Amino acid sequence: MPSTREPIKALPLADKPEGISRCGRSNAKFAQHCTTGKWYELSDQGQIVGSALDLDFYRHGSEQSPSTRSTVKTKESSKIS
Repeated sequence: MPSTREPIKALPLADKPEGISRCGRSNAKFAQHCTTGKWYELSDQGQIVGSALDLDFYRHGSEQSPSTRSTVKTKESSKIS
């Protein structure tokens, strides 16, 4: 597991990406700096923007791993004759 103090590299973005949802660092494509609110696209080619403690991590909401299961409960209806 990578250190939370390890520097994270990213490219700055002008705006918040559309259709993203919060996720863990290992699945992330984007990050928002907790203090400044600036948005970044994670990239090894980018500049150091902080550590994992400084950032909230996000990915595109439509990207779900095959092992992801829905946690929404549904109510079954039954009919008594």
